[in-house]
Amino acid sequence: MSIKSGSPLLKMNKLTIILLMLLPTILAAQSASDDESTVQEAVEWLNTKLNYTYHDGHAQKWWINKFYVNEQKEVTIKNTLTGNPRSASIREKTFHTRTFKLQDINPYQIKISEIEKDQGRIVKGKLIDMRTFGRKRNIHHKINDRAGTDVSFVQISLPTFLIDSIADYAESVQAKLQEAIIASTRVYASENIQENKVKIFETMSGSFMNDEGDEIQTTPKFENVISLSSNDSENYFVYSPADNLFYLTSISNEGVMSKKYQLATGDRIILQNVENAEDVIGLETANSFTFSGKLFYRK
Repeated sequence: MSIKSGSPLLKMNKLTIILLMLLPTILAAQSASDDESTVQEAVEWLNTKLNYTYHDGHAQKWWINKFYVNEQKEVTIKNTLTGNPRSASIREKTFHTRTFKLQDINPYQIKISEIEKDQGRIVKGKLIDMRTFGRKRNIHHKINDRAGTDVSFVQISLPTFLIDSIADYAESVQAKLQEAIIASTRVYASENIQENKVKIFETMSGSFMNDEGDEIQTTPKFENVISLSSNDSENYFVYSPADNLFYLTSISNEGVMSKKYQLATGDRIILQNVENAEDVIGLETANSFTFSGKLFYRK
């Protein structure tokens, strides 16, 4: 598989480091029921911690932040602007509602930034910034129940009083969001080889990167063939129905080199090199996979 380095190198976040350190154990022991428990616990924490009222000192207005994830893993963030948070009058309030699915958010690109001064809904403290995969406009926005423009990002303002009251509050929010998204999109093996093949090709098709700045570009060519970008060679990832094996073939001036992989037994989708058991390609989620000991995730 061809990889090209990007510049500058990206800083590896804590979650990715932990995932890579624990990957062998996770691949062997994780189950769908474990994932569901992880999602439920993370969602319960988020539903509790992301509901608060804060003040915008610049405009002298109040914002009421409401965060909720339902059983279908759909997220609703409702921000209410008001001059008096205790007022029961709807006319005195403006409602901004954003809805989206957990699976549409890139968990590896959730960023935390420092906000130095009040600027409307975003006030002094920390800011959580979430983006969709491929910058798709999958986040739906309404203003007072009127449809607004769909966007590809959503931000959560964490005011200073929250940051001061709980250590690493922003980091905890980031980690819980990542846990919920990753666990809700985990990929598991089927007893049907064709279904596994479809999952593998769907997951590995697109543009990927890792936290070191390396990139992988893949394009489906035929039903059982994916081409991979390279500056000095042509690369193809192929499934052979005849022997139920996967082939990784590189064509360059040096000739043709090929490795073959078989689907390992177990609940997870792991392709193992027939000649080198330590050489594996493993599907982590519907949007990420491991290759050469590195975690690559969809941009």
